[in-house]
Amino acid sequence: MRRMIAAGALAVGGFLTLGVGVAHADEVQVEGGYSTLEACNVDGPNVEIAQGDANYGHWDCRQGGDGLWYVWLSS
Repeated sequence: MRRMIAAGALAVGGFLTLGVGVAHADEVQVEGGYSTLEACNVDGPNVEIAQGDANYGHWDCRQGGDGLWYVWLSS
């Protein structure tokens, strides 16, 4: 009985650590820049990439070192 409980606890621990490996979000900067944050926010929800678009469900606008705003996609 103790072995079964220990094995179950070990299995649950293994499943919990599986989520840790997947938790690292991938990010992609989309080509093109915007002169204002407002323009970036207008296009942000509609941005699609050619490969793996379904892997990225979140977007945000970030200002680059050149002063332009860029759309970033993340999983």
